[in-house]
Order: sequence, then structure tokens, then C-alpha cells
Amino acid sequence: MALRKFTSENLGINCYLLYDDDTREAIIVDPGEVMPGLIDEIDENALLIKYIFLTHGHADHIGGVEELKKMYPGAPVAAGAGEKEILADPGKNLSTLILGRDVSIKPDLELRDGDEMRIGRWKFDVLETPGHSPGGISIYNGWIVYFGDDKYSGLVLSGDTLFKHSIGRTDLYGGDREVLVHSILRKLYILPDNTLVLPGHMEHTSIIDEKFHNPFTNGEYTPE
Repeated sequence: MALRKFTSENLGINCYLLYDDDTREAIIVDPGEVMPGLIDEIDENALLIKYIFLTHGHADHIGGVEELKKMYPGAPVAAGAGEKEILADPGKNLSTLILGRDVSIKPDLELRDGDEMRIGRWKFDVLETPGHSPGGISIYNGWIVYFGDDKYSGLVLSGDTLFKHSIGRTDLYGGDREVLVHSILRKLYILPDNTLVLPGHMEHTSIIDEKFHNPFTNGEYTPE
């Protein structure tokens, strides 16, 4: 599986492109805006966009969806079933405030805990991880992956649930810190320790690093 990361200068959002080297099927994750490097990678590798996946519905993660849907009309927008309200409401998804324009999205696929998405040989398990927003989700793949110079036993795209040594904010509509920490402890920290964490902002991390160094959860995580 090929993995590419694109970080928006304007919004500081990490957008990810993952694709199967053989079938050329691909998934775009959290397109806060449409960056030229993303489109170049898609065109140069003749990729078939199978999903436009949203970890949650805030403006900085959805700003490029409308443009991408025009470019790849066959690619369904996939998001958590509990995120419909935020995605549809420009006031709640903050697009009016952050982007200066109203963005209202109706997902083509509503995902729930235990669902799967596939690109070629690769399967991604859907994990409901609310707290930053009511219907936030993460997706996990348990195959070996290389990122930079390091080898990991799998990867999880965590959106704004879990960051390197931090967690997502919970003061926006539908946010709940207790729920967020519970999501991290019960859905993410049970993944293999050497799982690569690809967050919606900032640099990557790993599950084992967060278990022992994240100040927001360290006091609540007890190693077995």
C-alpha cells in the first residue's frame, strides 16, 4: 500500500492519500482543501478514487470535498452516521466562519462501528471515536506499513481524536472530553502498540508512544 501525506498551509490539516499499488484503487482522507500535490499524485499514478473519507465534519477537514466530487463524481463521500447534522449545517461545521463560505455535505455512505472499507487488497475497519465531534470515526488497517524510515504493524487514521502527545479540542458543538478520552482508551489504545497513528494535524505518532507519553490519557491508562 502506498501512503502519501499532504499538509495544507492555510488550514494546517493533514490530508492523506492511500492506494493499492496493483489495482490503483485509492482513498482520500480529510481533504481540507484541494492541494496541487494531491491531484498530481492521483494523475501520475492513474488512480481510481474509490472513497472520499471524512473522519469528522469540521470545516478544515471538508473544505475540498465539493471540488473533489466534481473531479471524481464516482467516488462516494463516506463519514460517520452520527456526523450528518454537523456536515449538513454550515454553522455547526464552522465553514461559514473558517472558510468564508457555506459548505453543506450529505454523505453517500454512513459508516458505523465494525463497518469495512476496501481499496484493492487492503481492508480498513471503522472505529467509532466520538468526543471531538458527535460522530467522529477512525479507520484501522492491520497490515505492515512503512512510513519514513520506520516500520509499523498497522496504521490508524485518527482525525482530531488523537494527536502526538495531545487530543482534539472538545469545546465545539457536540464535543465531550470524557467521551473523547473514552474513545481513545477503548478504541485506539487496544490496537497493537506498534500501530502508526496518522492524525488530522501535526506529526505522526504511535499507539505505544501515546500510551506512555500523552498527558491527557497517561493518568487513565494502566498497562496490563
